[in-house]
Amino acid sequence: MKQQLNLFFHALLFYSRIPAGKIDYSEENLTKAFRYFPLVGIIVGAFGGGIFLLSQWIFPIPVALVIAISIMTLATGALHEDGLSDFFDGFGGGRDKEHILAIMKESTIGAYGVIALILLFLLKFVLLLSIGPSHIVMAFIAAHASSRMMPIILVNSSHYARTGNSKAMHTRKKTDRSTLLIALAFSVAPLIFMPWQIIAIVVPLYAIIVILLKKYTERKIGGFTGDVLGALQQFTELTFYLVCVAIYPAIN
Repeated sequence: MKQQLNLFFHALLFYSRIPAGKIDYSEENLTKAFRYFPLVGIIVGAFGGGIFLLSQWIFPIPVALVIAISIMTLATGALHEDGLSDFFDGFGGGRDKEHILAIMKESTIGAYGVIALILLFLLKFVLLLSIGPSHIVMAFIAAHASSRMMPIILVNSSHYARTGNSKAMHTRKKTDRSTLLIALAFSVAPLIFMPWQIIAIVVPLYAIIVILLKKYTERKIGGFTGDVLGALQQFTELTFYLVCVAIYPAIN
């Protein structure tokens, strides 16, 4: 139990800004901490859902959504959003593998990254506003949990593209079977409370996104980076909201 708690704290510290206890850090432990990555998504989604429920008693729904989205972004330290912006800067402006990797490692943000972030938050706001207030909380939780499973799948099916030191060095090694199964359990658990029609569409769409992104990044840079994993999480989270927008009106 102590070891599992240590791994959970690894996940909280690396994948969020939520305060956690003291950890016995190692790269191996951080790789194993992937098992709690979807659980971090559940926590962030539930936190955002709670903020939304409280905010809507005071403010109009659009304002409550902006507050919830902002709080969830702060809770993760914009880790995945930063990956998305770096992804578009690198692959949008890079001419070859070395150039793409160099751009993604820069601390500055370029035009592609800025445009990607503007469109990302605009899409999140519009999609969530279209889902309807009664479904927002479960959409947050299920989207954040299930989308965090996709980077784990990519880690286990592709190759880390960088050499040398980097923040995502722990993704060089594939996870063990226990980590994969535990992560899968946490990512699937919230889906039990979602309409089956959403699950039936989301799962194959997730698979398509992973396959296409894997092929694209392997062709361009020979694999993935931490920024690619962050972008993948955002792509699939948006996909979940998009499916909710399409399905909820049809079943209500």
